[in-house]
Amino acid sequence: MANISRKQRRSLAAYCIITAWNIWNERNRRIFENKFLSPMQLLLRIQEDINIRKQACGKPGLE
Repeated sequence: MANISRKQRRSLAAYCIITAWNIWNERNRRIFENKFLSPMQLLLRIQEDINIRKQACGKPGLE
């Protein structure tokens, strides 16, 4: 990661955090609510979360 710009490192970190958060939430749904998303549904939820956060920051994208 030392070879990429600070902006790219921040974006990569954001993607990792959003992905980990959604996986953790899916784990909790499965354990505590007995509800399950398919892997594709989980991926779409992660993408939606990323897009919402982009819009909230007023950025067209996390580059």
